[in-house]
This record gives sequence, structure tokens and C-alpha cells, in this order.
Amino acid sequence: MAAAPQSGTMVFVGQSGQTYFVDVYVSDVVGGSLRFDSGSGSSATSNTFWLPPENVTLTDFSVVTGLTDTTKARLIVNGKPLLSILRWVLHVSTNNFRPQLQIGFAKNSQISGIQI
Repeated sequence: MAAAPQSGTMVFVGQSGQTYFVDVYVSDVVGGSLRFDSGSGSSATSNTFWLPPENVTLTDFSVVTGLTDTTKARLIVNGKPLLSILRWVLHVSTNNFRPQLQIGFAKNSQISGIQI
């Protein structure tokens, strides 16, 4: 099938209570990196990581429907894959009952992801 790139959003809540909405670009290419907003929206040329300015917890992830070549993403922190996998079917933006996430990250951790 032909890749169908889409956008998404990660919602992080900081230790201070501040909420961070981070746009994500999903290329829909197996082995491709998630791309994170670096100030002007996320795109194919955006950063492949996000550095939180404080300790944060990922509480929500949503992606626009229509991905065809990938079904999920594995989160990576500081170059090490986590056990956490975000499946598109559960986290599609039209799903009003997305699972509540509680994935913590330390300040300045390099948060990234790979599509699988």
C-alpha cells in the first residue's frame, strides 16, 4: 500500500502542572521516526525527538486516522526502546475513549519514537 502520512498530538503534563501539547508527524513508513514540532508545526523535516523542560508524564496520544503501512509506534527515551507501544487503532483522534496514559519522563530526556 502507499504510505499515508498523518499528524498527531502528544499531551504531556509537567510536574509543575503545566500541560504541553506536542504536535507529531507520522510518515506511515515502517522504521521511520516520529517527527516532533520544533516550533512551527510538525512535518517530514521536523526534529526526531522532543526534550521536556521539566519532569513530565505522557497522558494522551492521538493520531489522525488513515495510516496504511504502519499500525503502531514504539516509544524511545535517550536511545533506549521502552516497552510502551502506541497502537494507532486505540489512539485515533476520533476515539473518545482513548486509554489514559501514565508514562513518565525526566527533564531533558530525549523522547522519540519509531513506527512499526
